[in-house]
Amino acid sequence: MITRVFKLTEASAKYMDRLPVEDAILVVKSEHKVRQMFIDALETAMYGRADTKPAFGKIASYFKALVPDPAFGEKVDAELKALRHYVDEGVVYRPSFETIRDYVLAKCARLCAATVHAVVGGTFVDGAEVMVCEEDHGAFRVDWKTSMERLQARTAQPGLYVLSSGYGHTPQGFSIRLGRRGEDLMALTIAARHGTSAEFFVLDDRILDIPALTYEEAAVFCSVADGVLAPAALLPMMKAGLPVVVRDLADPARRTVVSAVKPASEHVVTGYVVEEGFALINVRGTGLVGRVGVSSSIFGALARGGVNIRYISQPSSEFCITVAVSNEDLPAAKAALSALYGDGQVSLDDAVEIIEDVCLLSVCGNGMKNVPGTSGRIYTALGVYGVNIISAAQGGDELTISFVIKASDRQAVEEALSIL
Repeated sequence: MITRVFKLTEASAKYMDRLPVEDAILVVKSEHKVRQMFIDALETAMYGRADTKPAFGKIASYFKALVPDPAFGEKVDAELKALRHYVDEGVVYRPSFETIRDYVLAKCARLCAATVHAVVGGTFVDGAEVMVCEEDHGAFRVDWKTSMERLQARTAQPGLYVLSSGYGHTPQGFSIRLGRRGEDLMALTIAARHGTSAEFFVLDDRILDIPALTYEEAAVFCSVADGVLAPAALLPMMKAGLPVVVRDLADPARRTVVSAVKPASEHVVTGYVVEEGFALINVRGTGLVGRVGVSSSIFGALARGGVNIRYISQPSSEFCITVAVSNEDLPAAKAALSALYGDGQVSLDDAVEIIEDVCLLSVCGNGMKNVPGTSGRIYTALGVYGVNIISAAQGGDELTISFVIKASDRQAVEEALSIL
């Protein structure tokens, strides 16, 4: 039984009736926007101590707009009425925000899947009831064996099954998130256990411009903030040697196949990804040279500040350490580094330079490995089109070369790399 993945958004909802309805497990993902509405409703109750009716009314309007059917609207109202009661009571009886949040977001995932089910039909399965998580040294992990047995029992007969995703339950019955981007890992684990390919349906994603990718190349392309799938989720399919197919919802014939091998190509560069919304931080000075542990101090301070580092570069001179962080993380990064200076862990003769409004450019391709001159061709192409490279780094696997460029150079990058 094939596994298909569909992310419900306001844009993709218009194409729900185009989804294949033959025997399959259709895993439904929810978008950030609707999850945030559920969190806002919860925070209104817990922290604002205000009436949650307007917040839940906004959620109801969202789902009713996706499927303008009166019968479905009644089901939405009933689901949200029960959830609102739980949230309002939870403020009094369950002071743990984490516990209630996971329960609320599991209901969000359920409602998203129920929305798709209302259009495509089939049998609805609540993933939070199927996925079993067990405690392991104080943390919870998915019991995949038990979970897959439970799912197999629910989907034993041929047909279409619509499955909510991203959440499971603990032995105590509490809802729990299956990790970051857990929907993807759940879907691809199901596909690997069934020994079939998996299909992701998306709308005009950049990855669709590339007909074929290896698993490693796909991991680079999907490492962007909201890629088609989580790179780590590819592991079950890699182990099983099964392909992942990404299809365009509007034109299913347009597709990208991710597998262990791909057809030979004259191009050494498979493709590239440009991400906007970053700032570059240069920590430099003579105090960094030859000092053991200084990198650990800098990275540790940023980690404690909750800053996610997306790019790292350091020359052999040790005079400068360069990192890139998202614009949202920049205030926390500044605070973390200021505290580091105050503690004396970094010498006062060092300087911190911040360059805002930059993009991260990742150029990747298995064809780059062991091919002399590849870096030169990329640098030359960027130079011909007037792209200023602020910083660059390449991993030892020769799969990816990353650059930091000005946001204003993005269009030039598109033109320069199209010929490679």
